[in-house]
Amino acid sequence: MKIIAIIVVVAIVMYAIISTLKKSTYKQLVSYLENGNFASFEKEIETTKVKTLLTKMSILDMKLNAAIVQQNKAQTSQLFEEIISLPLTPSQKEHYYMKAFNYYVGLLDKRNTKKYLDLIQKLNNDRMKLEANRVYNIYILKNDKDLRPLLKELEELEDEQKGVNEFLISLIYKNKKDMENAKKYEELSQKHFALVDEKTAQKYKQ
Repeated sequence: MKIIAIIVVVAIVMYAIISTLKKSTYKQLVSYLENGNFASFEKEIETTKVKTLLTKMSILDMKLNAAIVQQNKAQTSQLFEEIISLPLTPSQKEHYYMKAFNYYVGLLDKRNTKKYLDLIQKLNNDRMKLEANRVYNIYILKNDKDLRPLLKELEELEDEQKGVNEFLISLIYKNKKDMENAKKYEELSQKHFALVDEKTAQKYKQ
């Protein structure tokens, strides 16, 4: 019994030590990124210690964030490809497909945006698919296909929920060169986003 008790205690101690090392290693790598110390990050992320303590997904995720922050398009694309080739869970697929989609929308990269839109279409998240299609239509195709649905939705939303729709509507009007309505809905979106910020601030004061 004593031997079993000792083994159990040793196992618990080892688990605690490894858990602490994982947390400290992760925090150190995040600190390098937050402080823009990319040379130290790149050196540390390739060490045996990091590869032993952290999962492959955690390492790839941090590498991806570093590449995005450094605006390294080639490395970012390579990391997205590597990540989506892995056996991802449904929630991981949602996260990385949408992250890649938004990244390429920001670059106005039609080919890669469409690639990740097609992957999003295969997910079981109707709201995500709707939002991605709207963003693609407005930012990439620059059409007004979603104008009527967005305007109709506004009628059913509370004021603090209207900001996103109003912002997208303003972009559609800009694409249509209707600057009067573009300005109108941009100002409305700013007003309603400010309302959300105000309510959030009040909540934290309580």
